[in-house]
Amino acid sequence: MSTESHDSDDSTYEPSAADILRERDIDPVTMQVIGGELDTIAQEMAYKLIRSSYSSIIRESEDMGAGIFTTDCRELCESDSTPMHVGSLIGYLDGMYKTFEERGIEREDAIKEGDVFIHNHPHYGASHSPDIAVAVPIFYNGEHIAWAANTAHHLDIGSATPGLAIDLEDMYAEGSLFRATKVYDEGERVDEIWNFIQDNVRTPREVIGDLQAQISSCNVGKDRYLALVEKYGLEEIQQAGEALMDYAEALLRNEIRKIPDGTYYAEDYLDDDGRNRGKRLKIAVEVTVDGSDITVDMSKSADQTPTGYNIPFHGSTDVCIYFTIRSILMDTFVRDEYLPQNSGTFEPVHPKARPGCMFNPTPPTSAFARINQVDKMSDLIIQALAEAIPDKVCAGTCGQVYFVSYGGTNDEGEYWVYLEVNEGSYGGRPAADGLDAVDALVHNTKNRPVEDIELSHPMRVEHYSLREDGHGAGRHRGGHGIVRESTFLTNAVMTMEGDGNTYRPHGLFGGGEGTHGDLKHIKANGEVIDLNSKESGYKFEAGDRVLIKTASGGGYGDPHERPSEQVYEDYLDGLVSVEEARENYGVVIEDGELDVGATAELRSA
Repeated sequence: MSTESHDSDDSTYEPSAADILRERDIDPVTMQVIGGELDTIAQEMAYKLIRSSYSSIIRESEDMGAGIFTTDCRELCESDSTPMHVGSLIGYLDGMYKTFEERGIEREDAIKEGDVFIHNHPHYGASHSPDIAVAVPIFYNGEHIAWAANTAHHLDIGSATPGLAIDLEDMYAEGSLFRATKVYDEGERVDEIWNFIQDNVRTPREVIGDLQAQISSCNVGKDRYLALVEKYGLEEIQQAGEALMDYAEALLRNEIRKIPDGTYYAEDYLDDDGRNRGKRLKIAVEVTVDGSDITVDMSKSADQTPTGYNIPFHGSTDVCIYFTIRSILMDTFVRDEYLPQNSGTFEPVHPKARPGCMFNPTPPTSAFARINQVDKMSDLIIQALAEAIPDKVCAGTCGQVYFVSYGGTNDEGEYWVYLEVNEGSYGGRPAADGLDAVDALVHNTKNRPVEDIELSHPMRVEHYSLREDGHGAGRHRGGHGIVRESTFLTNAVMTMEGDGNTYRPHGLFGGGEGTHGDLKHIKANGEVIDLNSKESGYKFEAGDRVLIKTASGGGYGDPHERPSEQVYEDYLDGLVSVEEARENYGVVIEDGELDVGATAELRSA
């Protein structure tokens, strides 16, 4: 790492948040009121989609996002759901425009009132192909003034294996790819496209139902935005939107200036690409702070893989970088002022990745399976900045998630597909322990109730709890991952998009490493088979079980500085053994009781 202090005499003028309001000549109260109404629109869009959807990945896990966007692909507002979805919609809309250009179609000819588009091409801005976007143009007095758009993860798009896919030859093996495809043309349903989808996915009822829910959500956004325009006037709304984006940019730039100029670096390795076992993949993060700008460069990472284990640059790599920086520097939980979440927060952040690396693959490379790479990238951005801003970062998060699809056929030969997100944990924080059983920052999906799983699929969840076999020791300990054990009631096929079987979340400032993940197949006869973190089309027979243990986070600070009473409470909760308390924390527990004197003696030795 190299650093240098900021030049306080720098004459380059950058407006503050207060300057933005004066220059825009807009009342701050009016701006915040309109901002709040825009945020409410995005939230209502999300609720409509969640409550109307058919599949549990949207209905329960909320693997989706929604918002309102300008006609030049900037985000005005976003729902509080999955960050990877909302921020990626900028890339989706831009990819649609590129599609029109490549096809020689003018935008005004391509986009009509009453149109509904779907789009999911990973090399045209999509986060990855199972995340299908629905975009509805908003017209006012015959003029295209904005977009209402959302994305959601679909159960199946007809890929090589049910639900998820990893070991793919190229993007054509991913399933159905759509580029600015109309499903409604000036209000008329395009039956040929709906029939195509119906005939080319394993779960047509759920996929068609979820797409219709997405359209309903976008229509809610369109109607609410038009009501806002009628209330304030188009010019006022557009002016407020510009002011909100400028204001958000100024707020983030002010926070970036507080970081010492310099280049910060961190690296780690992923397990493999899902085909070439034992060949680890390097992830390298180089963060450069220059005044009020910050660049995150992934170019020193491994080359693109021959499988689907790659990350689309626009829609995934850039969105993860935007969100991670914003989360570190503009945490809404600890800030009192209004913090708009829009494209303004993207302006000071500059993602980079050389073409041909994992984080910027070139066509026709597949980029289907990408969540663990962006999880780890986010973790490494935090690690790289730890020395510069130690009070704003946490120790190593799980940096991975076991995202899995299970599938099979019922007695009538119809497919069932279930997508399951198995949560990891966060690392210890400057003033608190790591969070237990949570997703990494960038996807933020929710837990699905066991009762709903067993009601909807031929599976029985035998065990689901916090993992109790270790965490990263520290003044603030790492969070605990989960243990989930499930039995298949029929033959089933699994595709596991995981990582972290071979590495442990890092500790910070004297904290210890966390625990790595683990995945096992337990046959009905009791035989135990160790599985890779990535498996494509793996077969289970009725009565077999799958055991999943997600990683536990790293520790923050010297474990001997953790109050002995807290260590003893962890012991009572089953999170620390007597041996671990002594070895890792210098805390003595005898006959189930805390020995204060022996602890003081051991810690002073």
